[in-house]
Amino acid sequence: MREDDTSSRANFGFRSVPEAEKAPLVRALFESVAPRYDLMNDLMSAGIHRWWKSEMVASLNPRPGQRLLDVAGGTGDIVLRAWRRLSGGRSVAAASAIVCDASPAMLAIGRARALDQGILTGIEWVCTDAERLPVADRSVDLYTVGFGLRNVTHLDRALTEARRVLKPGGRFLCLEFTPEITPLLQLSDRAVGRPGRGR
Repeated sequence: MREDDTSSRANFGFRSVPEAEKAPLVRALFESVAPRYDLMNDLMSAGIHRWWKSEMVASLNPRPGQRLLDVAGGTGDIVLRAWRRLSGGRSVAAASAIVCDASPAMLAIGRARALDQGILTGIEWVCTDAERLPVADRSVDLYTVGFGLRNVTHLDRALTEARRVLKPGGRFLCLEFTPEITPLLQLSDRAVGRPGRGR
C-alpha cells in the first residue's frame, strides 16, 4: 500500500498523518499539555465546558451501584462530577468508576485531584486508549467520553469497544466540540480561508 493512500492516513488537528503515527502524536501532545489541560478547555470554550460537563452528568444521572467508565478522562473532570451521585453522597463503597486515558501525565493529575477531594478508593485509573479497553464485556452501566473521540485513530473500533463493555440498556454519552454549532469557530474558519457551513 502506498504511503499516500488515504486509507492508511488519519487526521491529527488540521493535517493528515500516517495512521501509525497518530496515537503516539496524541499521547505526546497530552503529556506536554497535561498541567494546563483544564485551563486550555476554559480558554477554548470560554469556560462553558464546565457547565456542559455538569449538564452531561445531570443527564447521565448516575446512581449508587452503577459502574461508570470515563474514556479519555485523564484529569477526572467528568468522573469527579459524577462521584457524589455514584456514592449517594454517603458511602464510597457504593461507588465504582474507571478512568481510561492514553496519557500517564493526565491520569496522574486526575488521581491527584481525586486524592485532594478525599477520594481514596473506588476509582481505577487505567492507562489505555479507547480502541483497546481492558474492561470485561457487558460490565459497565455508563460510558462517557468528553472531547476524546476526535483523538482516536479508528472511530469504528472505539465505538465497537463502547458497545462491547456496556451492559444491555447501558448509557453512552459523548461530549464534543463541533464547528457546526459553534458560530465563533465558523467565523474563524472563514477568516483563515477554510470553508464554513452556509446558512
